[in-house]
Amino acid sequence: MPVMGATPLSGLFLNTGHGTLGWTMACGAGRVVADVILGQTPEIALDGFGSERFR
Repeated sequence: MPVMGATPLSGLFLNTGHGTLGWTMACGAGRVVADVILGQTPEIALDGFGSERFR
């Protein structure tokens, strides 16, 4: 399952874990993470995709 979004470290954002669907999901995932980086609300909720689920 992908990990996308901000991390506890300032300026570090993740967009990884797409596996064999990496190229398929690249444009959409990149757009979502770009929205997060720019402080905008992404078109989809990132609940459950953050790195916090591994703590």
